[in-house]
Amino acid sequence: MNINLRDINYVKLFRFTETQKEQIFKIYDKLCEKYNVSVIDIKDSPLFRFQPIVENENFTPEICYVIENKNQSSFYLYIVIRTIKHTQKHGSHIEEILEIWGMKKLDESYGDLTIRKETFADKIANVFGNFDISFKDDKKFNDTFSILTGNESRARLFLNPSRRQLIKSFVDEDFELELKSNILSFGLPKKLTVKRALMISKFLEKI
Repeated sequence: MNINLRDINYVKLFRFTETQKEQIFKIYDKLCEKYNVSVIDIKDSPLFRFQPIVENENFTPEICYVIENKNQSSFYLYIVIRTIKHTQKHGSHIEEILEIWGMKKLDESYGDLTIRKETFADKIANVFGNFDISFKDDKKFNDTFSILTGNESRARLFLNPSRRQLIKSFVDEDFELELKSNILSFGLPKKLTVKRALMISKFLEKI
């Protein structure tokens, strides 16, 4: 069922603090300025195609939006609570932060694919084994990102020049992109802000 976030009873948002609710509505209003936005039940979204997300007890999706642009291209955004445990000398405490993650159904299946900023460990792994793919005409992409896939030909088909350019142009390289068949997951493991919500939305709209 599609509903407007403004129609949700505040009891249904009890999980959030008043400050978080204010931020959620602010982001919702900004999204509505650019897109058609509906709220749906999370179970009606593609989230459950990503078992590691579903089974992660420290990563809890609470709200799901369906976002549609003027060309009727659509994607999903999730308001997520991430639980972080801080251990200190005299005890520990738990911090809950809001994040935003997105998913989009693509027209084709590209197998399993993960793209992230390349780490030192990735560079070492690539020296001793063929764990990555690279593009002869795109050194910057090769030097910046690690691409892990079980189907190289499909991964190369997905990572055409326009998509590689879009990925390179995303201003925060700490993003996480994952593909499961024709479902793309994209997000930033960072605190929710209006700017980040709009950045992720723009990326999903164009990918």
